[in-house]
Amino acid sequence: MKAIFLLIIMFILVESARAQITNESEAGLASANGNTKTQTFNFKQSNTYTWRDNVLAFKGRYLNAKAGGVETARYLDSGLRYERKLTAHRNIFVGETYQQDKFANYQNRYITDIGGKQFFMQSEETKFFGELGYRYMKEERFIGRSVTSNYGRAYTEWENKWNENFSTKYWVEYLPNFTEPNDWQANTELSLSVVMTKILSLKSGVLVRYDHLPAPGIAYKEDTLVTTAFVAKF
Repeated sequence: MKAIFLLIIMFILVESARAQITNESEAGLASANGNTKTQTFNFKQSNTYTWRDNVLAFKGRYLNAKAGGVETARYLDSGLRYERKLTAHRNIFVGETYQQDKFANYQNRYITDIGGKQFFMQSEETKFFGELGYRYMKEERFIGRSVTSNYGRAYTEWENKWNENFSTKYWVEYLPNFTEPNDWQANTELSLSVVMTKILSLKSGVLVRYDHLPAPGIAYKEDTLVTTAFVAKF
């Protein structure tokens, strides 16, 4: 799999002069001082490079929270994905993702995805698509043994621009585990965006991550993240 991405990167360097590049940076910070002392920082980054019928996408997210000087959350998610357009409404893709989550008891999580993407609606106002694929995941835990699992993956995303200044996005992901059927996962997020300038927007979102069989020592199966952040898009 590493060899595939090296070939992709080499090809991109050759084609870079004809590439179309997009950027989306999101940052949110909340701080309280006095009787209550808390600090939360959330940063999210995504970039796409498009040339001919190819798309290379990078994503990254970092979350850190402290209460009274004690760390209460630390989450890192970064990934690289390549898509190839087959028809006007159908793509194939392969991707690699790296994650860390101290409070979910995994030090390193390596994810490989492969599958297909089908667009159901594509217009200036509405984008709606679904994905089906396979996921291989290796999880190195702080407590307990490391595990490897084979998953199926079903994903759908809907985004609608209601007017010039307001849009919404909703996505849901289901991951059945073929290695350990009781260890299925599901993730979903709803976000609202309000345009402030040509580049800057204000975004609020609710992200829910669910693990039916969490790592040893983890009390809750569900994690919820509520964010408000400024987004720079160009």
